[in-house]
Amino acid sequence: MKMEKLMYNTITVLDTSIATENLGDFIIMDAVHKQLRTLFPESFFVNTATHDTMGREAKRWQRKSQYTFIGGTNLLTDRFRGRNRAQWKYGLRDREVTGAIGLGLGWQSYLEYHRPIDIPLKYAQKLIYDRALSTKYVHSVRDSYTQKRLARMGIESINTACVTMWGLTPELLANIPTAKANTVVTTITNYWQSPEYLKAYRQLIETLLVNYKTVKLWIQAREDIEIFNKLNVEGAERVIFIAPNLSAYDEALSEPVDYIGTRLHAGIRALQHQRRSLIVELDNRAREIANDTNLPTIDYRHIQDVANFINQNYAMNIKVPFTNIEKWRSQFIK
Repeated sequence: MKMEKLMYNTITVLDTSIATENLGDFIIMDAVHKQLRTLFPESFFVNTATHDTMGREAKRWQRKSQYTFIGGTNLLTDRFRGRNRAQWKYGLRDREVTGAIGLGLGWQSYLEYHRPIDIPLKYAQKLIYDRALSTKYVHSVRDSYTQKRLARMGIESINTACVTMWGLTPELLANIPTAKANTVVTTITNYWQSPEYLKAYRQLIETLLVNYKTVKLWIQAREDIEIFNKLNVEGAERVIFIAPNLSAYDEALSEPVDYIGTRLHAGIRALQHQRRSLIVELDNRAREIANDTNLPTIDYRHIQDVANFINQNYAMNIKVPFTNIEKWRSQFIK
C-alpha cells in the first residue's frame, strides 16, 4: 500500500525587524519566531517586511500560506498616514494581502484624531484593517489599551501582554536577584530628544555612575551615541559601550548585571536572562504593559526615584496573563 507523505504547510510572517535598525524589533521577532515554532514545528516560514512595502514575490507566498502572522510592536493607529509613511506600509495596492493575525500588536500612541480632516483618514484606516487583519481569528495584543482601541474599530483581540514576556514564568522570575549587582546596563532613546528627555537621560546616567562600579550603555541606534556625547555627563569616560547588535547585548547579560534604561524590550530581554530590571517610561508602551502586568517601570519625569530602586531589595513580581496566552494559542492547536 502506497503511503502518503506528510504535506508541510507554509506560514507567512510579517516581520517588523526587516528594514529597521531598531533592535527592539529584533527582540520582539525573536520571541515571535520561538512561539510560532512551538505552534507549528513542521511548517515552512516565509518572512516579509512591514516597515517596507511588500513586493510581488512576498505577496505570492502570502496567498499560498495557510496562516499569516504579524509580529508585535506599536504598528496600529486609527488614522491613515499614507502607505509610505505608516509604520505598517500597507495601502490600496496591497489589498490582496488579507487575513493577517496579530501576535502581540500594540497601539502607537495616546493621540486621538477628531478634526473634520481626520474623518476620511480614519475611515480609510478602518477599511485597511478590515481587509488586512483576520476576521476569523482573535488577535493577540500587548495591552488592554490596544485592545480597547481595536474594539472601537470592531476588531476582536485578547490581551496577552507582549510576546517577549510569554517566557517569564513564575519559576524564572523567582530566580532573579532582588539586590543590586555591581554592574548595570542602560539605554537611551534616539527618537525622544526634547530638553526634558535629555535632562532625564543625563540624570539617569549620572545616578548609575554614582551607584554602580561599572556602567554599560547598549547602543540601539546611531543617534544614541550623538545624544550621549552632547549630554556632557560627569564621569562619561567610565561608561562602556555595548555594540549595536543583539549578540553583544546577550553577552553582556550573561554576567551578573542590572538593567535600568529607557528601551522597553532591552529591559524585557534582561528579564529573559534573569536580570533585575527597571524600565524608564518614555511613552505609552511600557506604561500600558506595566499597568496590566506589574512590569517594573518608572516615569522619566520621576527619574530621581531610580536611586530608591537601586538600593533596595526588589522582587520581579510580574503577572503574565498565561490563561489569555493559552486561549489565543488554542485557536491553532488541533
